[in-house]
Amino acid sequence: MRFHPLLPLISLFSSTTCLASSKRLRLRQVLIVHRHGDRTPITPLADEEFWKSTLPQPQVLDGISKGTSLVRQEGYEPNNHGAAGKGPFGQLTLMGLLQMVSLGERLRNELEHSEEGLNSSDQQFVNNGRLFTPDKPLHPRRVKVMSTDFPRTIQSVQALLTGLFPDISPDLHGPIEIDVRDTNSYLIPDPQPRQSPQQLVLESHLSNRPHLKAREEELNELSQRISNELKQHLGDGAHGVSFGIGEEKDDTAKCSTDKSLSWAQMSEILTCLHSRSKLPESLTADDVNAVSNHVAWRWFENLRHPILAKSAMWKFANNLLESMDRKIEIDCRCRDCASDGEDEECIDEPWLRIYSAHDSTLIGLLCLLQLERPAEWPEYGSYLKMELIREEDENGEDETEKKSRYLVRFSLNGQVLKSTWCFDESGEPKSMVPLRDLEDMIHLEHELLDDEYDKSSLKFSWKQGLLTKH
Repeated sequence: MRFHPLLPLISLFSSTTCLASSKRLRLRQVLIVHRHGDRTPITPLADEEFWKSTLPQPQVLDGISKGTSLVRQEGYEPNNHGAAGKGPFGQLTLMGLLQMVSLGERLRNELEHSEEGLNSSDQQFVNNGRLFTPDKPLHPRRVKVMSTDFPRTIQSVQALLTGLFPDISPDLHGPIEIDVRDTNSYLIPDPQPRQSPQQLVLESHLSNRPHLKAREEELNELSQRISNELKQHLGDGAHGVSFGIGEEKDDTAKCSTDKSLSWAQMSEILTCLHSRSKLPESLTADDVNAVSNHVAWRWFENLRHPILAKSAMWKFANNLLESMDRKIEIDCRCRDCASDGEDEECIDEPWLRIYSAHDSTLIGLLCLLQLERPAEWPEYGSYLKMELIREEDENGEDETEKKSRYLVRFSLNGQVLKSTWCFDESGEPKSMVPLRDLEDMIHLEHELLDDEYDKSSLKFSWKQGLLTKH
């Protein structure tokens, strides 16, 4: 069983279209997708009072929310996703809140102008690679924020904004809007319900591939042992929790207390217990690592399949690309205005976009964007940065087709991630890819065949933004 792209990747993304630029580079837009901060376990545990004690006080939450307002659609219904948690579970902790304030401070330092080396002519990047300058400083009107509609992600980005704008007064500038409209349906790879009912069928199909079944058979003893050791730590409703790619439970499984915990549940419970020195004596750090490593392998093994990656994350990725396209169009319009003697700034498309989401979001995007896999699972507060970069000649002019002069660079927590599909002349993966080629790759169509030489064995296809089961 193999997937078969309808268009040949090698010819489409040849090294000639992915050459590094020797010209000056100017940062035009930054998109940040971050994981929320430290949280309590999603699965209810027995020691509820302890987990309550890790949460921030109400007055602290009021403080970080003062300068923000939530944008919701009419007829809003509370989030019923299995990973949302209930009571004190699945909630942002005080530690997590402080992590996100620190992340906001870090982003401010990365993006805001720096006097040191700002006008250096020997730097490849204009403005020393900073997005904001003394003339165009970091300001709420140049920022747009979206979040999944989970309390922990909303509070996380509120804390981030506190660190990003420590001196901004909401009375003077108005609240910063956090858009949560319909975000639970496409900012995560495993929405409930899925974007397409066929996605669950595809997840099941991929999860039952022989090499995955063999791997989990090898780990069955570990799974049973840890599930048994955690039984006494579980609270009411623990077996009814269901989330994760390829791990959705049916109604029968949700009501059962005899089955093992899912891998996703074991991993998140062990991580929370281990970080607070509350592991059962019979379990070790090696057990925690073994489960975490398997969950990471399982998620990447499923989501790196292009049809599942696009079924789960294409809508979000397309949203990111459309934001970049709008920024380019507005850049061109603004330069036309400047050439006509007008000096008014165009801010129809924000300079900085922030998306507050989950580790699964980051994994889904890494797989869809075909970036090199990070050495470790994205920790709490991890952030994927996408930089839209414009090539310029010495005079800052851009006379060729606009999209051909724009590049995109990706990094995770400050570490540049190279592409696994765009190469230089020596065959090395590129750290910056042409926007035009990135769009072509994301919109590439795929088929999944049981036999790559037999078209009649077609199982699933991805065409024109739609998943189809055959």
